[in-house]
Amino acid sequence: MEEKEYHRNRRMFFVIDDNLVIAQVNSEKSHFEWLIEQFWPEDKAIEFIETGLRGVLNPDGNIRFYTGENWEINEEIEKKFFEILPELVEKLKISPEAIVGGGVIRGEVGEFWPARKEYGKVKDFIL
Repeated sequence: MEEKEYHRNRRMFFVIDDNLVIAQVNSEKSHFEWLIEQFWPEDKAIEFIETGLRGVLNPDGNIRFYTGENWEINEEIEKKFFEILPELVEKLKISPEAIVGGGVIRGEVGEFWPARKEYGKVKDFIL
């Protein structure tokens, strides 16, 4: 799968000012490009990428969340993510069987990159 095809087939999300923001369907943009398209100044978009919570619902139905240019996780990002998980699941109609992964380990373009940490399935966190 080419990068643009992957971007079109995944759903990207952000937590901005404690609010879940989900990008439109079929967006070919990266998180950074999407922020710029939303009229964010470049320096603020870079700052958000480095410190903010963002992630994707992959085309395989699994979730990845992270922060930073290298797709990392930390306790603050984990806490924020699990606070918005119920809303994310509801809005994107995510399967209870979906795997929740934090951080991403860069892989080959066209493959789904593995999570740095797997937390379990959505059903393990939402009753």
